[in-house]
Amino acid sequence: MISMKFRITATTAIAMMSVTAFASLVTEPDQKPSGPPQSVRAENVGPEGRTVVVTALTDDIFRVDNYLPGQQPPQSKTAVVREGFFTGGLMENPAMGVLTSPNGTVATLDKRTGAVTITAGKGKGIYDNGERPTDASGRKTFSLSPIGSGDAFYGGGERGYSLNLAGDTLVMYNRQNYGYTGNDPRIRQMNITMPLLVAPEGYGIMVDDYAAAEMVTSNPLTYSSESPGSLSYYFFASPEGMPGVARQVADLTGHQELPPFWSLGYISSKYGYRTEAETLGVADTLRREGYPLDGMVLDLYWYGKEQDMGRLAWDPDQWPTYRKMLADLKQRGVNMVAISQPYVLRNGRGIDNYEYLAPRGMFGKDSVGNVKEVKIWVGEGGMLDVSNPETRQWLRERYKALTDSGMTGWWGDLGEPEVHPEGMYHHNGLTTRQYHNLYGNDWSRIIYDLFKEEYPDTRLMTLMRGGTAGLQRFSVFPWSTDVSRSWGGLEPQIRIMLNSGLSGLGYMSHDVGGFAVDPANPVDPELYVRWCQLGLFSPILRTHAQQYAEPYKYPEHRDILLPLIKERYRWLPYNYTLAADNSRFGLPLVRPLGYYDEDPALLDTISDQYLWGRDVMVAPVLTQGATSRKVVFPSGTWVDINNPANIHKGGSEAVVDAPLSVLPLFARAGALLPKADYKMRNTGDYDPSRYTIDYYPVEGEYGQTSYTLFEDNRLSAQSLMKGEYALIDITADNTADGILLKVAKPQMTYKEMPARRTLTFVIHNVSRPAKVTSAAKIKQSYDKKTRTLTVTASSVELPLEINIAK
Repeated sequence: MISMKFRITATTAIAMMSVTAFASLVTEPDQKPSGPPQSVRAENVGPEGRTVVVTALTDDIFRVDNYLPGQQPPQSKTAVVREGFFTGGLMENPAMGVLTSPNGTVATLDKRTGAVTITAGKGKGIYDNGERPTDASGRKTFSLSPIGSGDAFYGGGERGYSLNLAGDTLVMYNRQNYGYTGNDPRIRQMNITMPLLVAPEGYGIMVDDYAAAEMVTSNPLTYSSESPGSLSYYFFASPEGMPGVARQVADLTGHQELPPFWSLGYISSKYGYRTEAETLGVADTLRREGYPLDGMVLDLYWYGKEQDMGRLAWDPDQWPTYRKMLADLKQRGVNMVAISQPYVLRNGRGIDNYEYLAPRGMFGKDSVGNVKEVKIWVGEGGMLDVSNPETRQWLRERYKALTDSGMTGWWGDLGEPEVHPEGMYHHNGLTTRQYHNLYGNDWSRIIYDLFKEEYPDTRLMTLMRGGTAGLQRFSVFPWSTDVSRSWGGLEPQIRIMLNSGLSGLGYMSHDVGGFAVDPANPVDPELYVRWCQLGLFSPILRTHAQQYAEPYKYPEHRDILLPLIKERYRWLPYNYTLAADNSRFGLPLVRPLGYYDEDPALLDTISDQYLWGRDVMVAPVLTQGATSRKVVFPSGTWVDINNPANIHKGGSEAVVDAPLSVLPLFARAGALLPKADYKMRNTGDYDPSRYTIDYYPVEGEYGQTSYTLFEDNRLSAQSLMKGEYALIDITADNTADGILLKVAKPQMTYKEMPARRTLTFVIHNVSRPAKVTSAAKIKQSYDKKTRTLTVTASSVELPLEINIAK
């Protein structure tokens, strides 16, 4: 039997909330606290006379501040959790202060030593001795001792070398690694670093810091930072285990809003489409070949050539009628995303912008206030100082003009920043190493604020590859940057998606097909197919490469690639519900294999499989020439989607066939998987009045399973905040005598919600039924060879019940 306790509990709670209460879950940046926090304080601690404060921000999130006389903890740039939701108790005396949460978290402050102990149940907690030494390099340092094994930690931002990060030193300084592979030591330190760790026991820690730092993940955990201010941290925990901790990460650092619906379709990208004619030609060819298409991405040639970086204007020779092109593509359902970078070069046609910005102090500066020279691979110039309000306003105006011309989304490239010279000073008073990691967040926010204020009902997609904790709240869709087009480049992508997702970046994806081409071996059709199979069940399906990027460039595998891209659209109902679960509950789309197991750490050495949501397990082939692979099954019972007669028990292993055309895919026993089983040219053809629901019962495993489908108008940026959406509960009760299928009347509603729906249930691996009945008019068929029963109820009002007698 499949248990849906977490999903049902969260869904029911949300459905009963007022719109105002729900709005607190999807917080705006800088939203003010709604009530006083509960805290305990110790003053004049130790020889330095420190102040230590433990604050219960919510029943599950606690903040610890420890600072010197005359200091105050700075306002957080990475956390946005709203205070005033703590419903627990406070006990205080001259020696001790204790905060007790109704969920079982207890925070104790020893007022004599400043030591802090926080526990949240078996194996969940930390001990902080209160000491804050300075290390030999002058960095501020503190240590936390895990209460429990401390043998496993995940997250840390974008980390590709291992899922389990325990026993290592994590460098917190964003870095680009061109052409990396899975065995490349560089991917211990990637483009988005975060001092955030999640433990499999169901708790986590985040240091409220974005300066260059190191975190030693042994016992004790030791953090050393170049921050100019005091260091604070957060402890969060959940009785719901790792899925509950995902909610705490989102509550702490910000919930990502619903994505543009088109972003869940297929997006074509290349380095780069150089002209209007080439771009239209690619779109035409994809359509002619039968590929659905929802987006295209323009690399740096939209403004001319590489040396014109910072021009931020269309090149009229290469794009003579760009407005018409964008309008025509939009009419065909193709949305355009364009690149911009943090640099304005002097050696190209960005010179006019450089000469305007430089004397106005809008670039990063040197120690005497002059423009700090930046040299990149195509020239030299200045780096936009996005901490400067005037720079932000200038950039905003350019983004607005270009968006008004028809651009749909934005791509912030090189945003680590890739080249950020030592000795640069920023408008906010921070140096290179103090500001570096936060740069991508501040840059992303320029675009986010623009859309909130100028296009408040338009959903935003911003591709960004640099930043730190909280990046997701600016509608950012990160990707794992310039990966090698090789089997070694494909290998770490699952780990990158997993650690990023556990850090709050639910939409971390990758350049499908591999970006950095080996000139000696630019094309590998087998690799391209296998990478597209991984892309099918990645948050964003976007092909991108220096050469041979589009699927029609591989005609020998058209019979595999075309159905594969179309399959992405069949999964839209399931995938869009995953997106809603991310926005509402913080759940990543890509989840570790043991995410729902009693001990998730038992499976954390397996990083070539993952869960896609709760009920689907993906086991892509990552090895050249392989036509089979070993699959490990987490707890529960699993049904082979490619051959439902094959049933696998949790805790077992099996070698499954995987010829090039097959992606090994499994459903949790009892899973109900909604699909859109009709042809689409793009997501504009999506029809919420038509669903096909695949049901995977297992003989002898009886009980009720359920799924909650999310719907809204797929356009509004405010549907969650306004409560303009529907939740449709689908249940299946499998007994020895029969199966009862139910589709409930929608909870809540939205203006465009269809009054009637056509629902098709496909019940796999069952015997021919004795009888199928329903109050609705139904049609049924049975395939004896595949043991599949299909029942369709056409144009029905919900609720719906179908009774299948065995």
